[in-house]
Amino acid sequence: MANKSIKKNFIYNLIYQVMMLVSPLVVTPYVSRVLGVDTVGLYSYAESMAAYFVLVAVLGTSTYGQRAIGYVQEDKEERSRAFWDISLLRLLTSLVTLGAYIGYAFLFAKENLVITLIFSLNVINVAFDITWFMQGMEEFGKTALRSILFRFACIAAIFLFVKDGNDLPLYALFMTASIVLGNLSLWLYLPKYLVKVKGVNPFHDFKSVLMLFIPTIATQIYTVLDKSMIGWFSDGYNENGYYEQSEKIVKIALTAVTALGIVMIPRIAGTYKAGDMEKVKYYLYNSYRYVWMMAIPIMFGFISIASVFTPVYYGPGYEKCAVLLPIFSVLLIMIGLSNVNGLQYFVPIGKENILTLTVSVGAVVNFVLNLILIPFFASLGASIASVIAEFAVTLTGFIYIWKTKQFSLKPIFTCSWRYWIAGIVMGGSLFGLKYLLPVEVWSLIVLIAVGAAVYFLTLTILRDPFLFDLIKKGFAMLKPQKAPAEAPAPPEETEEGAEPPEEGETEEQK
Repeated sequence: MANKSIKKNFIYNLIYQVMMLVSPLVVTPYVSRVLGVDTVGLYSYAESMAAYFVLVAVLGTSTYGQRAIGYVQEDKEERSRAFWDISLLRLLTSLVTLGAYIGYAFLFAKENLVITLIFSLNVINVAFDITWFMQGMEEFGKTALRSILFRFACIAAIFLFVKDGNDLPLYALFMTASIVLGNLSLWLYLPKYLVKVKGVNPFHDFKSVLMLFIPTIATQIYTVLDKSMIGWFSDGYNENGYYEQSEKIVKIALTAVTALGIVMIPRIAGTYKAGDMEKVKYYLYNSYRYVWMMAIPIMFGFISIASVFTPVYYGPGYEKCAVLLPIFSVLLIMIGLSNVNGLQYFVPIGKENILTLTVSVGAVVNFVLNLILIPFFASLGASIASVIAEFAVTLTGFIYIWKTKQFSLKPIFTCSWRYWIAGIVMGGSLFGLKYLLPVEVWSLIVLIAVGAAVYFLTLTILRDPFLFDLIKKGFAMLKPQKAPAEAPAPPEETEEGAEPPEEGETEEQK
């Protein structure tokens, strides 16, 4: 395996994820006010309908491609063949799907034809998106840099040209085109990684691609269908607007929780192929612990200050978001844990059928609950259904691991007690403090700063080993040289979060 640093890749990916976090945080308050809740709801509904076509165009190639490239990182000819096999397949599926989408636009979306056609760029983007290849090669720095540059350009365009609800087409165009252009720019790096190959066959492992497509369909049911169903069962698009903005801010926060996961997929795939199951388990335990450390405080933060966050951040007309945000915040833990189970474990070890099972259970639960709850409670019902569905996904994954004795579940949960204590202390502090402050921007900033300080101070008092290890390695990266750290005990026997040095990797390279 290429001697690439997990920590550096994590930092690159975290920088990218933070940018993906910050840019909507900056843009959303502006867009919420200038477009209005109904127009935001229309955008959400149109995007959700386009997402079904994107789903078909992608099939299961994103996850499959990342894993396939991770398997053959060091073989230039094999990775070149894998790249062209997958890229050609994505081109073919994109062209077919694009034709179907244009037909849908003219037949069923005449009232919103312009917006619908703009979202065809999302389908076109599938053919040019090679982030799966860069991630499989563990080249996270390149994807992060390009995406950040185009995201900045998109933000600037929105503030310059989007002034009211009539500018929705411009907003949609900026959001979609920036992604397409960012992905196109990545092709400039390809000559470094590829060689000419013969015998390209896009359908040679089509069965595996389809196996990964099935869980993607199921996932789409409980991540996109809810928005569509709100539109079908509601008058107007305001309920879509409430749901879109509440879910968006929590999903933005989710990027911080799952930032490590994207980095670990190719590494775990290569480590598993090399037969080192102990190191695979160690990576997984670290990932679970990272999820707890990040998800718990953000969840308690949303629960505690939603009543202040909503009017300050969204502006007037979004009052219902104060009710939806605390519900959605539970997704941070559920999705974080299921991400480790599914994408970081089941996929790298070739258990796509188990991933399919878990997300299928979630899809069925979500669809049934949506049918029952959305007609009566609209966006509130959809948010409750989403949380229960994600809980079902996570629980099903853990039941499989427990039944088949893949690895011990006990360390996953016992390591979280410090984070729960710190989260509860932080949440209680914020809940009391918010009543002493006016509903102003500066008050929200104070609440967030105090919450972070209380949380990490409590972890420090509780002497959380994972936090101390992260701090120690952070300082180590700033030093020019440092002797390799002593290898820690196996994860089954210790609560420590430290990562053992990898073969051929110095502390400085880590």
